[in-house]
This record gives sequence, C-alpha cells and structure tokens, in this order.
Amino acid sequence: MFDKPKKEAEKPAAKAASPAPSKPAPASNSGQTTTIGASIKLNGELNGDEDLLIQGQVEGNIYLKQHNLTIGEQGVIKANAFARTITVRGTLTGDLNGVEKVTITSTGKVRGNIVSPKVILEEGATFKGSIDMDAKAAKPASQPAASAKSA
Repeated sequence: MFDKPKKEAEKPAAKAASPAPSKPAPASNSGQTTTIGASIKLNGELNGDEDLLIQGQVEGNIYLKQHNLTIGEQGVIKANAFARTITVRGTLTGDLNGVEKVTITSTGKVRGNIVSPKVILEEGATFKGSIDMDAKAAKPASQPAASAKSA
C-alpha cells in the first residue's frame, strides 16, 4: 500500500532530472567547421562566420573575423588571412593576422609576415618573414596584416 505512492512520487522526480543532463549545449557557429576539399581551387575574397579548414588551393584574401582558420597539409594558399586563430599545416604565401594566435606546425611552410599576440613555430616549420607580436595591431576586424602595416 505504501509502495505505490512512493513509486509514483519517484517517477516524476526521475523524469524531471533526466532531461537536464541530456540537453545539448546551445547551437553556435563555433562548433561548425567548413572544409574546402583538396580538389577545390578558389580565387577571390573569402568571408565567413564559422571555422574553416582549407585542404585545396585559395588565392586572394581570407576574412574570418572571430573564427578559426586551418590550412591543412594539402592546402596551398596565396592569400592574406585574418582570423581569430590561424593554424598552418600546409603552404601559405601571404600575411597572417591572428587576433589570438598564429601556429605554424612542423609540416607548415609560410612566406609572409605575421601579426598576432601569440605566435607558435613548431620544430620543423618553415618560415620566412617578420613577426609582430603587438596585440593592438591584430585588432582591426576589416584589415589583413598587409593593409594594417601601411597605416
């Protein structure tokens, strides 16, 4: 007789508790990554509001404002790039402007200038250019490093 009300009282509590842990985090663009595949060739200006992985060839300018840019090992880029963080695993010719950080991995090859408050060059990375670790210089949201220098 006492078991029945006890079980009924436990069921609503269990139902109320179970949805909370299983609720997904609110959707945000930071979890999405778009990939430009190895067979893709792109010429022109590239703008975006999500993270980007480039495995193909891009020529022009890349603006990702507050998102991450990754140049994959197969990526060949001839562009100036502006992003929150930039990671180069492939080949890039152009200026890099990272709001937070620029990383050139052991497989990365960069010929150009870097403006970012944090710069990481892994052992084995190839780099020719200058590095400016001035946090203020990396802030302009609409200008890549090349344009910021002339100002």
